[in-house]
Formats: sequence, C-alpha cells, structure tokens
Amino acid sequence: MASVFVNYRVQDQPGYATLVHQALAGELGADEVFLASRSIRLGDDFVDQVFGTLRQCRVLIAVIGEKWAGLLGEPEQDWVQREIADAFSRGMRVIPVLVEDAEVPEELPEGIRALARCQHLRLRHYTIAHDMAHLVQELRGFLPRPADETRASGALRSFRFPEQGPEFVIVPGDILRCTAAEVWVNSENTEMYMARPTDFSVSGIIRFWGAERDQAGRMVDDPISAELEARIVQRPVAPGSVVVTRSGELERTHNVRHVVHVAAVHGEPGAGYRQVGDVGGCVRNVLVAVEELEAGSVLFPLLGTGAAKADVASTAEAMVAATVDHLADHPGTSLRKVLFLGYTRRELEALTTVFLRCGLIPVH
Repeated sequence: MASVFVNYRVQDQPGYATLVHQALAGELGADEVFLASRSIRLGDDFVDQVFGTLRQCRVLIAVIGEKWAGLLGEPEQDWVQREIADAFSRGMRVIPVLVEDAEVPEELPEGIRALARCQHLRLRHYTIAHDMAHLVQELRGFLPRPADETRASGALRSFRFPEQGPEFVIVPGDILRCTAAEVWVNSENTEMYMARPTDFSVSGIIRFWGAERDQAGRMVDDPISAELEARIVQRPVAPGSVVVTRSGELERTHNVRHVVHVAAVHGEPGAGYRQVGDVGGCVRNVLVAVEELEAGSVLFPLLGTGAAKADVASTAEAMVAATVDHLADHPGTSLRKVLFLGYTRRELEALTTVFLRCGLIPVH
C-alpha cells in the first residue's frame, strides 16, 4: 500500500516527477510510492485509482516547475488542484518540491491556498543527489517503519550442523547485546574512513564504544579509528580488503579483542554507496584474518545492507555460504562460534531461513 503520492503536471515537469518517484521507490520500496503514469495498470479506472490511492497515503509530494502556476485552471477541472485539495481536506502532509527556480504563487485557489504556507524542498540539477537524500530522510521521519524493518528482539538463536563443528548464532537486535565474540567485523567503504561517532551505523557504534570517554560521555581518545588510519597506506583500498585493529574500550565492556575492518562498500559517482560485487569474498578474507588471530569467535553484521541498501536475503545467503565453505576448507579451524547480527526482523528471518536451508539444526 502506497504511503507517498507524487503529484505533478504533465505539461510542467514530468521528468523531475519521474526522478522523484524513482529515487523514493528505490529507498522506500516500489509499493510505497504512487506516480499515476507508473502505478496505474492498463485498463484500470483512472479516477478510482488516483483518489483511492490518495486516501491511503500519508504524504503528497507536489512537484512544481516554472510553468506550474500558468497552468492553473478551474478547480473542478484541474486534476493537480483536485489531488492537492483532497490531500489538504484529509489532513495529509503536503510537501512542495520546487524544481530549479520555480516558486509557489502567493495567490492560489481556496482549496489549495495552504500550499503557499507549506515548507518546501528545492531540487536543483547540480545538487539533486543531496536534495533527494534530504527528501528521503524527511520522509523516513514521517512514515511508519514496515514491521520487518523494526529492530529484532528475543533470545540468541543457536544452530549446528548434524556432524557438529562450530556453532552458528544469530544475535537479534543491537550489536551491543553481544559479549560472546572475540572479534567484531566492521563493514567499511573502500576509503576506510570510519563513520562519525554520532552516526547510527555499526562503524559509528564501534568507534564510539571503543573510545575512551570522560564523565560527560565525550570522546577523549579515539583509538580504533586512529589505528585504522595509521594502517592505511593508500586510498582507496581494493574491495574486500581487511585491516585488523585492536578494540579499545570494547575489550573491557564487551570482551572484544580485535576489530576486523573489511571494505564491503564502495562509492559510485552520482549513485552513492553500493555493496561490493563479491560479498562472499569479503567474508572469506575476514575469516582468514580471524584464523591468523587464532580467535575462537567472530561476529558479522550483514555487510552492505545499511547505508548501501544491499538486498538482505541475498547478502545473508552469500555470507553464510562463504562461511560454510571456509569451515569446510579449514577443518583445523580455531573457530568455535560464528555469530551473525540480525538487527531488524527482516535480517533475523533471512538469516534463520538461510541457516535452515544450509542444513543447520537449531540448538535448544
């Protein structure tokens, strides 16, 4: 069911409306965003589909170009006005998106007069990636998260192969729940710069909780990021590269001895960050480093499924398969436990499905 309705004039800015739809559909999901020219199937009743969908949505995006005002017609005959007026009458949030130098007219018909008072977002061709990202961020704050994107909870889930071997464990929810892994894996980009400590990401969390902090909680020493910085000779590193650092305060608080940073994400101009092509290779490289440390346990997040938005199910499948292959090739492994972080309910269920498909049996 769509949550966002994209309203636009065909004679004004259909190209920008399509760009908005594509960007939002890519971030929020295709079913979450309605654009009449893309979302209505052949043979459907246009009026029923438009206003039926509008009744279900929470936000209307009004794409406004420089010709928009000059195309205003009689309210009952102007579809754009009818859609906006209907949205206001239902108490929906209406966001004007102004293309280039367009402005919202001060004088508007009564049914859409409130449009002139709505805070707008401006889209410019030379900042469009930043502008779209801002729009997505704002929408995420207005829309409820899908149930499978909420944080997972519950007890750890343990699995083994019938012939025994290392234990496979899913840690639901927050990474800070885990105190049973000697090594934590940090998914980094090929520039190997850790996220800001205030960022809500595995990299940001590891950096902050590995730091020494004063009584007010402010970082006074940043050892993990500093050690990673010192170990990088040239940027960018090759996809799949690994760098091992110590764990700072995480050793005292969470029994973590080392952090293995793996380049699982790379930036693409105009497209943002993307998961590297061989995520299984990232896992194999991490496990080789873990074996060299003679560690008995390691915790993996699902690499590249955060800011890079990689598919959760295929990532889980590739990572677990690479782990199983590594263990088969290293019968003398030091590993006794391999843990995977299932932060969301979707990640938790994806990992459980892959474990069972690989022949792992739940340990009760």
